[in-house]
Amino acid sequence: MVAALIPASPAFADQADSLAPVVSISGVVYDPAGLAASEVCIAAEAFDGEAWTPISVGPEIRTDTTGAFSILDLPDGTYTVSAESCESPSDTARTWFPSLSAQPAIIEGAVADGIVVSGGLEVTSTDIHLLAVPVTNTSAPTIIGDALIGSTLTADVGAWSVTELSFTYQWLRNGAPIADAVGETYNPTVDDADTKLSVEVVADRHGWTTSSATSATTNVVPRLALTAGTPTISGTAKVGQSLTVTPGDWSPEAVVTYVWLRDGDEIATATTADYLLSAADVGAKISVRVTGAATGHTTATMTSASTAAVAIGTLVTAAPTVAGTAKVGSALTAMTGWTPGGITYTYVWKRNGTTITGATQATYTPAAADLGAKLTVTATGRLPGYSSVVRTSAPTAAVTVGTFAAPAPTLSGTVAVGRTVTAVPGTWKPGATFTYQWKRNGVSITGATKSTYAITATDLKTALTVTVTGQATAYTTRSTTSAPTTVAAGTLTAATPTIAGIRAVGRTLTAVPGTWAPSGVTLAYQWKRAGVSITGATASTYVLTAADLGKTLTVAVIGRKTAYTSAAKTSVATAAIAAGTLTAPTPTISGTRTVGKTLTAVPGTWAPSGVALTYQWKRAGVPITGATKSTYVLTAADLGKPLTVTITGTKAGYTTLAKNASSTGLIAAGSLSLSVGVSGTTKVGSTLTASASATAGAALSYQWYRNGSAISGATGRTYNPSNADVGKSLAAAVTARKAGYATRTVRSGATAAIRPPDRTTPISGTKNCPSWAPIKGNQGSPEWIYHLPGGGSYNVTNPEECFSSEAAAMAAGYRRARN
Repeated sequence: MVAALIPASPAFADQADSLAPVVSISGVVYDPAGLAASEVCIAAEAFDGEAWTPISVGPEIRTDTTGAFSILDLPDGTYTVSAESCESPSDTARTWFPSLSAQPAIIEGAVADGIVVSGGLEVTSTDIHLLAVPVTNTSAPTIIGDALIGSTLTADVGAWSVTELSFTYQWLRNGAPIADAVGETYNPTVDDADTKLSVEVVADRHGWTTSSATSATTNVVPRLALTAGTPTISGTAKVGQSLTVTPGDWSPEAVVTYVWLRDGDEIATATTADYLLSAADVGAKISVRVTGAATGHTTATMTSASTAAVAIGTLVTAAPTVAGTAKVGSALTAMTGWTPGGITYTYVWKRNGTTITGATQATYTPAAADLGAKLTVTATGRLPGYSSVVRTSAPTAAVTVGTFAAPAPTLSGTVAVGRTVTAVPGTWKPGATFTYQWKRNGVSITGATKSTYAITATDLKTALTVTVTGQATAYTTRSTTSAPTTVAAGTLTAATPTIAGIRAVGRTLTAVPGTWAPSGVTLAYQWKRAGVSITGATASTYVLTAADLGKTLTVAVIGRKTAYTSAAKTSVATAAIAAGTLTAPTPTISGTRTVGKTLTAVPGTWAPSGVALTYQWKRAGVPITGATKSTYVLTAADLGKPLTVTITGTKAGYTTLAKNASSTGLIAAGSLSLSVGVSGTTKVGSTLTASASATAGAALSYQWYRNGSAISGATGRTYNPSNADVGKSLAAAVTARKAGYATRTVRSGATAAIRPPDRTTPISGTKNCPSWAPIKGNQGSPEWIYHLPGGGSYNVTNPEECFSSEAAAMAAGYRRARN
């Protein structure tokens, strides 16, 4: 097809009508399943630099059977192409190349997915993949048929927004999936009774989204009717007999339950197929109600015909028998063995046919009055709903003499030396009068015939027994002997010992054993530290040592006596042992109280011996760092301050003791040693040196003197004599200073008079030389000449140098003037 552009489209250059059309854009349209889509309408839009503008493509463009399309004769530019079903409604939505739901986005004047036509060349492979419309249910699924057990229900899928769908099914019972019910049809079963059914339909098509819809529920599926059987009762209607019900034939087969009825009223707990008639049923008519139940069916109930009125029952009996031996003191028992169970019995025992007063129990024990007689018992049985019965036993043999039932006697009490034991005969039947005989190793002990016996030392380790003899009327006398018991050693008794004394190192503790019994006990002792025996501490007293400090002490007292077990009693532990107390006098300080001198601490005598002493010197009460010896050299820091010393004594196991000496009083300044001398040549231009010997650490300062007067500025250790010193004597004064010491100044002896130098300069501002150097030196040209006083040119000569002697002038290179 040839494209015709609307005015908004780019303009074409003039062309001859005879030119063949040119394909500008071509491609294939595919449906959502990926198949070629034929008969799909194609539209194009051009990008004008700001927006997309529809263009006319002449006659309608549709895809062919292969889904292909072509747009012809487009001028150069940027385009977008869309595809849309030519029919409505459609299973696909309008789609822009390549698979967009709207035109390509325009971002800052540029197009991301535009189709660019340039130079008249064809743009191929402009394929469009159509977007699927959502699959939606437009008319809900329905269920065709009646919701009855055994009927057929059919699912109608309803209406959907997309064609060519395939469907699957899931039948639901009260909203829950039914196993394996996935067909288009469903036959309700007995499991569906009393429920509502629905069906979920799932619509699917390749390339489209899956969707589902659920039908409305059916009415409640009704139960089926249950056909009941006719119950019947077998058995005799008599108390003690059992009745049995047969439920009859039920259709379909049902689970049946039973309730037995007495004259039409329910019998509590009678709910099984069998029922045992009781006294409550006498005269009543019995029936049974049977209820059947089957899955998916309504329950049904049927009641049997009633029995005849229930008759009184008959007890099954025989003559009672007498169990036991007919002799005095031996119990006889009436034995019945009647049925059914639950019978209430009464008894009457008779002696030679005569009722024995009070003998109305099931058992009877013959007494002395029965000796030689024959006994019988009459039993009467009663049970509600049954006739009562009276039966009498055959007579016993003649009652014979009784035999005591007697246990071996036992011994009460501790079988040990010093203890008293008691014979316990036990319970004899019947009661008897007793006599006793105590025995040692089977031999009777003389005089030991009471029920009690005091064990002596003679009995130690022997076998002690007691024989008890019992007697009573109509009984044979009987003797029984206890089992032998070996007599053990006696047990000493004692109070818990106590400890007296001060609980501190160096003190003595004393064990107080208390009273031991019996008398004559020998005592020994063992002291213990924290529960551990202290070697050698076996006396009744103990002196506490340093090893006991902080520990608790106990003392064990051991008692011993013949025929008795040794006993040990341990005291309550003391409190933790406290430290001992040191004693010492007040220490003193010896030595001169001036800076530089040595003080000595005198501790005195400390007790006990072996105390270790340490020292701390203090200045005005403050500890002096490092001053921890017994002696201390006074320093400048001590000047004007009082000193003390604290002596601390320590000894293992004792409380540390500190003692302070009395104050020294204020420490005075020390005295410096100082001697001064001067060395060097006493001549102008030489160097004199002051030498001083002073106390170590003293700072020295200097002052030089000329003929006894201080020379200004001359404060160094050395001094160079000048012209001003000529003919005068010099001395050096040295001042020594040191912290804590009195300042001291010593002046040296005077030097010899200072000699002048060999040469010097003229007196400033004049032509004159000093008197001690009167020779004038003139540095003329070409010679240097010196002039002597009184010479013709002396007074007019302006000298450069002055000399003290001609030799000095000549040595300097001058010659003597000729006039």
